[in-house]
Amino acid sequence: MLRKILSAGPRLSTGVVRLFTGLAIVMYFTMYWKASAFLPEFVFRDSEKIQSQVGGSSTYQDTSFDAVAKLYSSLGNTGSNLFVLTVGGLFIGLMVGYSKRVGGLLLNIVLIAPCVFFNLFVASKDTLVVLMSIVLVLIARRWRVWQVMIAMITIYSAYALTVRIYFELILVIGIGVWFFRRASLRIKTLLIFAVVLGLYVLPNSAYFVLLHPRDMAVDYLVAGSPYGARTGFYNLVEPQSFTAFCADYIYAILRLTVPVLFYPGPKEFAMLLFVGLAVASVFGRKSFHEGNRTDAVDLLASLVIGHMAVSMLFEPDLGSYIRHLSSVALSCAWRLNYLGPRRVGASRNVLTGRPRIDSGSRESINRRENIHPTKVQHL
Repeated sequence: MLRKILSAGPRLSTGVVRLFTGLAIVMYFTMYWKASAFLPEFVFRDSEKIQSQVGGSSTYQDTSFDAVAKLYSSLGNTGSNLFVLTVGGLFIGLMVGYSKRVGGLLLNIVLIAPCVFFNLFVASKDTLVVLMSIVLVLIARRWRVWQVMIAMITIYSAYALTVRIYFELILVIGIGVWFFRRASLRIKTLLIFAVVLGLYVLPNSAYFVLLHPRDMAVDYLVAGSPYGARTGFYNLVEPQSFTAFCADYIYAILRLTVPVLFYPGPKEFAMLLFVGLAVASVFGRKSFHEGNRTDAVDLLASLVIGHMAVSMLFEPDLGSYIRHLSSVALSCAWRLNYLGPRRVGASRNVLTGRPRIDSGSRESINRRENIHPTKVQHL
């Protein structure tokens, strides 16, 4: 179904893609300056906390809001606006650039909209995550997968140490998922057994530490937030055992991944469309392989899975989950591009007409044919 949509409609020329990209960016820039007039107030919730710290408040002293406020304070009001606009323009340009046909463009718009809505009209913590995803994708498009992994470890560790410590867990899970997907069936079985056993032997207090933040966040939304918590939910049972942990985690997956089961409204159907597309993009089977580049695509997709897995531990409501997941939508769009039909024009050498071979594929072919690189130079 997804592949049919990706290949639906006429093929978009480079000129058409550039034209649409330019129009989309201009529209975004125009809407940015009037965002406060049409966006709901809850979009500015985190931004207002950051701005209060910038203004000298100590309400959120030594929290992630305070850490991000120091960055935006150093940029100033104008600098912060230009920073967000730059990130937004790059994000939209890269996202639209992955569109090869009309069907693919429509799917990319579905991925673009939540990120722009939640993260690119205000200077927030997730705006920085969008920038991180842009940097990683640009690196992955040019460098080998091990270099991408080094960059990923560096960027996520820095963000974890200064803003959100749980990004270290996202990083660990993301790398683990990438190795898992490349392993043999026997190794995969052993890894699954090891993870389940590791969770089982945790002390009961560990389950409480992992899942109780959700209950605390919902309490805040219900009592302390003027925006309420329409889609907020508590843990199903008190997380004080392995069984309770599994029940709460599965319950969170259902609440955040299939929200229409609990709130069958138009907003939930729209969010279901975004979540379903994000899940399909990172879990779907690729239609073709391009050596080292495809490995990098899978690495960033595994990182998105890490975001999903960690979000199920503490996200208190659907809106928060969409906001956080949409910040890495660029990685979803890049891998979505590999689920469609092979791009004939982009994958062939313009001189010889033969399929292009990147450095990773060429090395694997040489090894398979027992050809040494120095011998190739003399052929």
